[in-house]
Amino acid sequence: MHNRLLLLLGFLLLNFLSNAQEPDLSRYKTDKERIKAWMNYCDTLRINQRGLKDNYVHLQQAGIKGLKMVNSSDMEDRSRFFFYAAIGYYYQVKFDSAQYYFYQSLHAAQEAHLVTQITKACVALIPVNFQLQQRQKAEECKNILQSIVDTTHNKSILQDSYYALGSYYQLISYYSTAQDYFIKSLESREKEVDTTQDPKKKFDYAIQCDMLSKLYLNTQMVDKSLGMLRQGERFASVSPNVSNRLLSSFVEAFTTSGNIDSALYYDNELNEQTKDNPIFPSEIVSSDLNIAIYYLDHHQASRALPYINKGDTLAASVRSPLLVFQAQLINGRYDEETGKFDQAIALLNQSIPIAKQLDKELYSNALKTMALAQKGKGNLNEALTYYEQYAEQTDSITKEKLSTNFADQETRYQTNQKEERIASLDKENRLGVLELQNASRTRLLLVIGLAALGIIALLLYFIYLNKEKLNKILNRKNDQLGELNGQLALANETKAKLFGIIGHDLRSPVSKIVQLLQLQKENPELLGEQSRKRHEEQLKTASENVLETMEDLLLWSKSQMQHFTPQFAKLNITEIVEKELSFLQQPIDDKNLRITNEIPGAFLQNTDENFMSVIIRNLLQNTVKHSPQGSSIRLIAYDQKIKIINQTTGLNSIELNARLANKQVNSKSSGMGLQIANDLAASIGVKIYFEQPDDTQLAAVISWDN
Repeated sequence: MHNRLLLLLGFLLLNFLSNAQEPDLSRYKTDKERIKAWMNYCDTLRINQRGLKDNYVHLQQAGIKGLKMVNSSDMEDRSRFFFYAAIGYYYQVKFDSAQYYFYQSLHAAQEAHLVTQITKACVALIPVNFQLQQRQKAEECKNILQSIVDTTHNKSILQDSYYALGSYYQLISYYSTAQDYFIKSLESREKEVDTTQDPKKKFDYAIQCDMLSKLYLNTQMVDKSLGMLRQGERFASVSPNVSNRLLSSFVEAFTTSGNIDSALYYDNELNEQTKDNPIFPSEIVSSDLNIAIYYLDHHQASRALPYINKGDTLAASVRSPLLVFQAQLINGRYDEETGKFDQAIALLNQSIPIAKQLDKELYSNALKTMALAQKGKGNLNEALTYYEQYAEQTDSITKEKLSTNFADQETRYQTNQKEERIASLDKENRLGVLELQNASRTRLLLVIGLAALGIIALLLYFIYLNKEKLNKILNRKNDQLGELNGQLALANETKAKLFGIIGHDLRSPVSKIVQLLQLQKENPELLGEQSRKRHEEQLKTASENVLETMEDLLLWSKSQMQHFTPQFAKLNITEIVEKELSFLQQPIDDKNLRITNEIPGAFLQNTDENFMSVIIRNLLQNTVKHSPQGSSIRLIAYDQKIKIINQTTGLNSIELNARLANKQVNSKSSGMGLQIANDLAASIGVKIYFEQPDDTQLAAVISWDN
């Protein structure tokens, strides 16, 4: 599969004016005229149509100078000059400074209640906060924009807000929700983009086409991605910024689809267009490295080398840490492909820690390349270690994508529901306004008819009675709607909980089987006779675990249904414990654990056998998983309680009891098995909790004494 690069995207929309020329402020008589002239100058600096190298340095300086020109109480102009300074820092890749000035612009706009300027600041802050890995701040900006979208009818504000919300949801991989917002923004702009004379509107439309194309590319819809790029290509001539960005995106889309000839054509166009002055080196580096990745994917390392060298040289020349890291990562892959394993390992040792911080898929690919390099060098143990890390990371990514997809669909559904409610309320408000207007005219006519005062009084009385009746009807309808909303929320919560549990508990053992089969298929030479037997035993055990997990989930699902009751009988708990320990023999042997079962053979309880088996199995699995290598596990029973005691270094009873108390299921976190066990325990009148005798021991307790 073609591995796309993680490159900085320009999310900010630019205004288009003529080329910048600093105004002579001495020509103007008043401060107001001078400030307006200086603001126009800042606007012209933003476009940089001639690609001047230090243009954004001038913009940053001009914004700061403008702040010195305005009065401290003039929040509107201060907000705009803060914004100009922030953009200057942003395009110099000084994100900390850009964030500071964008927030100053936001605060000034909020103090002056400037909705348009608030929108611009939040639109800019979302990508900046993500770049600085401050997701909470990005979400706060998203919430501000969402509140504006829910209350405004301003077309321009809605266009920019829809685009920013789409960017936010794309960055958190909620692709369906992001697509909806991008399409709303594009549909609104498309109505006038072919006829308008405003270059800014054409520019914004083209940039958003590029953003939607990247979203389609992330979801493997290459044809739709190319279609959006061609829609934006109509306006490539509006600015070198747009043209360069679209050409680089075409290269990425065609290399992803496997059409290398078209990719090379657009790469040549990009090189020709930027040969005298590359405005954005990241787009040229992206193009070169995407072509290099294509050739490496097709085992044509000699063809990849010129593009790797070119991208590496340009990344080093502009001294961008992000570009240098990406070039370094591709260089490592090239060295592994060409048998230079020592060089590959050295480069990957430098890039793997960075990839781990930046992007999970990049990190996964780097681990795979390192495993191949170690294998090529003959370090089979190291190769196996990195391959296991790669398999674990791949499984984590798969589960996260599944969970994200569920959350995305839920967000999309809730957004559509909210928009429908807003539309309904808006319609009701318009009807209410019309009714009030009609009532006002009626009252005016009644006042004019002085001779019919008695009739007017009677009419007003009947109107009042009718209004009270309507209020009662409306209150009843609102109560019914509230009840229906409560039922819907409960149904959605139950659905999300079931999907989350299935995504967590069933995906993991199936992934384990796939990994074992993949290891057997791709690396049979790593398995000796003894290893092969152990591998086959692990496959058998994993398959049995899938069946057990399915039975657990079905049992849990039944426990959530109304009118479902457990089947109680007098059971020997020791027999159940011994049976579940036999299922865990493989992981027990792998960790060289010592099991001491001191539960008396006559320890009987009136309970449901299936429920109790699932509870004990989950607690034993959790205990085995978190016990140190070579440690001991002790099972005892007294006073209507069973205790499973193990040595531990990473968990404590407070944290585990909090997980048991948590009723919200999150499939991306640990503790799903404990929540299943706790639900089943509640169904049969059993209590589960954890105790911690000391810092090195942890006890899971099953108590019939409630």
